Amino acid sequence: MYEFFIIFALTLTVFGIAYTFLTYRNKERLALIESGVDVEYFRRKTHRQSILLLSFGLIFIGFATGVLTGFFFEKYLLENYNPKDYRNYPQAYLSMITFFMGLAMLISYLVNRRIKKRNQ
Repeated sequence: MYEFFIIFALTLTVFGIAYTFLTYRNKERLALIESGVDVEYFRRKTHRQSILLLSFGLIFIGFATGVLTGFFFEKYLLENYNPKDYRNYPQAYLSMITFFMGLAMLISYLVNRRIKKRNQ
């Protein structure tokens, strides 16, 4: 019974935050347009935001891939290479997470560079 109220409260909170953000952003933009700001200002701002979101999205995908690969790598090490009866290998997670996050940052850099070349 309490779960319903928690889910309902979280849903209302997310909706309220999104509604407030979108309402005030629209009011701010209308005020800037009335004061004489060029509309191109908003396009540049959204372009920078899309580049940032692409970078963060790829980094989080790299993190998740690193955790998943680290899990399988740890299971492989426990089954095939376990000389001292270790119960876990945290090195597998650490190495895979850093490897795939670095790979994701490299891919993000290359994609952003290609987008910037195309827009110039």
